[in-house]
Amino acid sequence: MADIIPFKGTLYDPEKIGDISKVTAPPYDVISPDEQKALYDSDPRNIIRVLFGMDMPGDDPKENKYTRAARSLKEWQAEGALKKDKEDSIYIYLQEFSIEGVMKQRLGFIALLKLEDFDTKTSSVYPHENTLLAPKEDRTRLINSIEANLGPIFALFADEDMSIDKILARETKSDPIIDIVGLHGIRNKLWRVSDKATTQEISRLIKEKKLFIADGHHRYEVGLAFSKTKKDPKYGYTLTYFTDLYADGIVVLPVHRLISGASKDALSSLVRDLQNVFSTKKIDSKENARQFLMDAGKDEKRFLMYDGNGFTGLNLDKKDSLDVAVLHDFVIAPLQKKIEAGGGKISIDFTKDMDYAINEVAQGRHSVSIMLNPTKITQIRDMAFAGKRMPQKSTYFYPKVLTGLVINVF
Repeated sequence: MADIIPFKGTLYDPEKIGDISKVTAPPYDVISPDEQKALYDSDPRNIIRVLFGMDMPGDDPKENKYTRAARSLKEWQAEGALKKDKEDSIYIYLQEFSIEGVMKQRLGFIALLKLEDFDTKTSSVYPHENTLLAPKEDRTRLINSIEANLGPIFALFADEDMSIDKILARETKSDPIIDIVGLHGIRNKLWRVSDKATTQEISRLIKEKKLFIADGHHRYEVGLAFSKTKKDPKYGYTLTYFTDLYADGIVVLPVHRLISGASKDALSSLVRDLQNVFSTKKIDSKENARQFLMDAGKDEKRFLMYDGNGFTGLNLDKKDSLDVAVLHDFVIAPLQKKIEAGGGKISIDFTKDMDYAINEVAQGRHSVSIMLNPTKITQIRDMAFAGKRMPQKSTYFYPKVLTGLVINVF
């Protein structure tokens, strides 16, 4: 059973800060260097300085981005820029956003989730993506330094009877405590719910649910390991955002691949080899290329390759396989093998933006881009509950949950 509890959240004080939108940030793992600098410049107390600090010349074990993060957090608390609530609360979080010209809403809540080992027989929490060592080492150093959860884990549950949704909708009839417009025009609203009967009812209803992690796998695993080094049970919980996986506001975007280090000859050879696996076709325009992806049938796996000269469409009928798995096994792995056989090495970047993926190759900054369709939410759910994990960067849940609206300081 999923075990959640209300908590005394730590929030920015608008009387000290002013515009709260200037001190929030996206999750650390989607922030580019340019965005990191822009967030640094937006406000000297932007959460980025704690969440994802910059390396500085002369950094050493005693003075570095992790020690600066801890110092900033303590200073902001001491001066009252960050204040801890006096009552245990659950925080309702609503995002209003536009996707392909259609307005949507995603309604959920933020509470503390009890950390537990992943086990398909006993666990109520299921991962869906693999993790990497380097990000976990980074987040481990940060949590040891600051002893706080900054960005919530993003967890999904099935609210078939809408019992939780009805409570959340009822509580959002009052004015929110935060109402800001962030990146990409996304409106973010936050409500504080301290009524014990309401928080207990939400906690009771969620106990019946299985959860799977949408975003935050590295932070979850780091939080679990960190909790095992502590005796105080308060460390056994982590900040988490919960929402209904069947809601209309659940949007999963594709994660396109940008590959560097592949020569024109290697790419031409790969396309010839792919003709033994896929139906291939040349596509004459970006508009037709986009349509090619959109027209994929139920069991079709469709991909686009762009090498700067034109688009190649790849099509394969393969039931019960994830697009990202087919892409890795039949396209990326063979390309990697070709390059390494010649003494080279490829590197892979990721983007949710198809236009960006194309332009990066057109400008010569990458060798080839490979574009694909998004993974379906039901596929992610089924993989997670079966105890299976997808390749990294298989999913991009949109919009991202803001960091800095409410944090959990141990």
